[in-house]
Amino acid sequence: MFGAFDFAGVTQTLPTTTFETELTRRVGDKTVKIMHVGPAHTPGDTLVHVPEDKVVFTGGILFIEGHPIMWEGPVSNWVDACNRIMAMDVETVVPGHGPITDKKGVAAVRDYLLYIEKEARKRFDAGLSAFDAAADINLSDYDSWGDRERIVINAATLYKEFTGDKTPNDAVGLFGQMAALAKRQGRL
Repeated sequence: MFGAFDFAGVTQTLPTTTFETELTRRVGDKTVKIMHVGPAHTPGDTLVHVPEDKVVFTGGILFIEGHPIMWEGPVSNWVDACNRIMAMDVETVVPGHGPITDKKGVAAVRDYLLYIEKEARKRFDAGLSAFDAAADINLSDYDSWGDRERIVINAATLYKEFTGDKTPNDAVGLFGQMAALAKRQGRL
């Protein structure tokens, strides 16, 4: 996944239709509503709602049974996206990561985001580093979720949000910190 890719023979095809906030299309006899809700997980976070089927495809907005990874933020966009899904007339929620869910899964992700924001803020205000905050936040309510070391990136992104720092995260350094935290917690 991190190795070099051979793009020989691949022709880049740029989109012919773009949108800023929302786009509605008809696909056969169905309405498809495409909504930009990012940046949150990434800059281009998008929901795709098919009202006739009461289904929404969430892309990276939802990580079910796994800790989300907040590369971009702000967290408020992510929470707003979850609330937007909760307000939809949907029965089936197809996440970008993890198994198909319903609104309970959406609420769990939203509640996690609100919890880590609150907990990171306490530690930020107390003067802890982002890494120390990540190590200190109690995630026992999320023990069944995979990839708990992602709290390192989430805390780092939240700390940047708290200070207004717009520089991109140091992905390599943060992956090293995730490994260090997993090792410290006996999971590596």
